[in-house]
Amino acid sequence: MYKKLVILFCLLFQLHVFALNIDSLKNELKLSKTNTESIAILNQFGIFYESISDYPKAFYYLNKAKLLNQNNIDVNQNIVTHNYIGYVYWHKSDYSNALFYHSKALELCKANNITNENLAFTYLMLGNDYYDKGDFNKTAKFYYESIKVAESINNNAILIQSYNRLSKLYFKMKDLKLAEELAKKSLKLNNENDKRELAVSFNSLGNIALEKKQTDSALFYFQKTLLNFEKCGDKIGQSIASINLGDTYLALDQRKKTAYLDSSYFYYKQSYYLNQIVDNKFGMIYGLWGMADIDFFNKKYSETLLKYTEALRLAVDIGAKSEELNLYLKKHELYDKMGQTDQSLLYLKKHIELKNKVESSEQAKQLLKQESKYEFDKLMAQEKALAEQNKLIEAEKNKWKNIILILVLSVSVVLLFVTYTSIKRLKIIRSKNALINQINKELEFQKQEIIDSITYAKRIQQAILPPLKLIKETLPESFVVYLPKDIVAGDFYWMETKTGSEWRVEGDENPSHKTHHSPLILFAAADCTGHGVPGAMVSVVCNNGLNRSVREHHIMDPGKILEKTREIIVSEFEKSDEEVKDGMDISLCVLDFSSDKKLLKWAGANNPLWIIRSLRESGLEPESNNQSETAGQARKDGNFEFFELKPTKQHLGKVDNPLPFVTQEFELQKGDTFYLFTDGFKDQFGGEKGKKFKSANFKKLLLSIQNLSMDEQKQFIYQTFMDWKGSLEQIDDVCIIGVRI
Repeated sequence: MYKKLVILFCLLFQLHVFALNIDSLKNELKLSKTNTESIAILNQFGIFYESISDYPKAFYYLNKAKLLNQNNIDVNQNIVTHNYIGYVYWHKSDYSNALFYHSKALELCKANNITNENLAFTYLMLGNDYYDKGDFNKTAKFYYESIKVAESINNNAILIQSYNRLSKLYFKMKDLKLAEELAKKSLKLNNENDKRELAVSFNSLGNIALEKKQTDSALFYFQKTLLNFEKCGDKIGQSIASINLGDTYLALDQRKKTAYLDSSYFYYKQSYYLNQIVDNKFGMIYGLWGMADIDFFNKKYSETLLKYTEALRLAVDIGAKSEELNLYLKKHELYDKMGQTDQSLLYLKKHIELKNKVESSEQAKQLLKQESKYEFDKLMAQEKALAEQNKLIEAEKNKWKNIILILVLSVSVVLLFVTYTSIKRLKIIRSKNALINQINKELEFQKQEIIDSITYAKRIQQAILPPLKLIKETLPESFVVYLPKDIVAGDFYWMETKTGSEWRVEGDENPSHKTHHSPLILFAAADCTGHGVPGAMVSVVCNNGLNRSVREHHIMDPGKILEKTREIIVSEFEKSDEEVKDGMDISLCVLDFSSDKKLLKWAGANNPLWIIRSLRESGLEPESNNQSETAGQARKDGNFEFFELKPTKQHLGKVDNPLPFVTQEFELQKGDTFYLFTDGFKDQFGGEKGKKFKSANFKKLLLSIQNLSMDEQKQFIYQTFMDWKGSLEQIDDVCIIGVRI
């Protein structure tokens, strides 16, 4: 994710699932003797067709009921009619008409003192209307009103729906814990009686899991969501489950595998067509949006533009402010990628202007006020019930009258004191919250400035690294695994080539050895002191030291390069008033292909070089190897021979009693593979027990992948690291270079 806005559940469902026999209803309609009976049956027809997303037929029967009941013959049935006509408009994303009919239903309830399930359901409808219009203050108000009425009449069906809607709202307000509790509370009440509300609960849990990056759990819940909506024939529900499955497959798609992208695109497209069938513009927005995101990744910019434009038109048309806000930003990013700066800036401006108008943190405060008000009202209702009970006891048992009176007065005093202290504490909390919010805004601004600066520093650091394309051209059979812990890194990789130019070895006084004309490839993996910003700053100094040693001083011997680099680094840091002992550990290679022999010269500071040779290709046993003693003892491991060139055990930087860095030579054979690396991989904590990977396991890993190409090795090493690390934090930068001769 993160990575786009998670689709929140936008459905409202009726009180019961209607598995009706249409023929039976038609017969009842023919046999009905009064208008009251006919109105009730027509309403049942409308509710049934709404439940299977056949909105034209639902409109037909509900309007017939409305016409027949225009003189308000049956008030409760009139409320049902208005609620479901508004509900059908809601499905079609016509929120203005939906709000009109639901407001009429509320007027009928209040005018006729209706306090039954019709009032609770009306509040629930109004809450959904205001949610989709982006007015979360009124959304919270009506959801809590619905809960109050439903609790007072012990109506579990409406409580199930209300808890689901509140779960959706708290998810929107980023309170994942409470959102999850409410969804599970709804599931517990449901007992699988209402398939549609089961689907709503599973969808909420899926959204929460996806927000927590628990993609496997999210996939499980969304598949259960789709299954339950299919069982009750709800096309709108199926479309939203499809959207969420598309999002989940996209989140699973860490390595941009075609299979995941194809699955994601399939569900977005399925959602779009389902919403077209029922003319649900809100759902169509998200189907188009999802397909456009994948087209954008595949660089199909023309198709992306068409889909974003149509989605934005629909959002503006139905007044979906949140979607309109995000689609402005999407078009800004698209035009920026297409190089159309004027259009990009235009949509960024529209995004900012709209953002200042929509809900802000004040809505979260208002939501808390509504919740507090409900809890207070509930407490007062309990107090009233207690007082009534005391009156009955007083009338029944006069002898306890004085005692009960004193008790009630005592309780009242305590409650007044508690209420006074609570109000005083609430004022203090609000004052502190206002101060905290102001501080948070300032900290967020400062944090963003720091991140922007570090991101710019990353661009500078990337500029000093050799392009991976150049490395591939120079060493076709090679790879670089580079995983910074933070935005910038203390690890870096380095390369320099000398082809057909003169060079010398510093300190070589033999006149016949003063100049050379041979192709050389120099490369290294370095680990500077620290990581993040401090490490990155040290890496610039160390990288500069290597470049100057080779380019200015023309040194090509690895050991001499490290000594000259140390001299340059120490000289740079000595300019400071404080003593600085920062520097780097490094593994540095020089490949000399000037003759038939492939000669590897190497020197290291704390970091070794590993060489792996296939016994089948070389036809040699370890005992017959003719390498120099500096190469270390060869070890046989199955079908491979393993060599380790040990480094000088000394940091490259300011140290007491500095040692010279020793150059070691190794004659390579075709098929040999060697690796330079820092300590980030082997020191990473992970696995089932949260322990370090360790050097021995790293060696086994490299030996196990010798049958793979270098590109495949890179992918395998990367995936092994990610699987090992799991959810644990990366503790250090990782840099691994592999080369096959």
